[in-house]
Amino acid sequence: MIAAAPGLTFGGILTYPKADSEETVEAFFAAVTAGLSARGIACPIVSNGGTPSLFSAHKVTSATEHRAGTYVYNDRAMARSGHCTLDDCAMHILATVVSRPTEDRAVLDAGSKALTSDLLGFTDYGVIVEYPEALITGLSEEHGTVDLSKVAGRRPEIGEKVRIIPNHTCVVSNLFDIMTFHRDGVVTRVEQVAARGLVW
Repeated sequence: MIAAAPGLTFGGILTYPKADSEETVEAFFAAVTAGLSARGIACPIVSNGGTPSLFSAHKVTSATEHRAGTYVYNDRAMARSGHCTLDDCAMHILATVVSRPTEDRAVLDAGSKALTSDLLGFTDYGVIVEYPEALITGLSEEHGTVDLSKVAGRRPEIGEKVRIIPNHTCVVSNLFDIMTFHRDGVVTRVEQVAARGLVW
């Protein structure tokens, strides 16, 4: 239908398969491209994707590209699934403690507009690197509520900066205009998020 429609050009096929399904994906791609070829329809792009499948992408021999996704940063969900450790997570959201209303509670200036509301099966909204026992238990648009009751010893103070490893980096990327890169705390470059706001 696409190839026959005026004003449209068929560009290819794309899939986002579950992990460890390379044989099924390859069989699907082979069948579809054979069917298209039999109808005289070119298929220049055969796109496969998914971070969990990155290291077995070579098994999908029909693919012309692999969309690695979260792999560029890693995130808490990838650490949970065993694809990396939290130390391998390159994306951090820098937040400031703006309130300490009780001994066991802190408020951050990072809410759903910075961390997203994606839980991905977790019960909290990210890991605070400096206080891994702390739990980000709730989000408004602009603020995050942190339960400090399990933090032994020193607890964060008002004005303190903390780094948060997000549950899901894909959606966090779309919430910021720029990405700041650093090595050991020294900024090496700042890049614009090119696709920011380009949703229609």
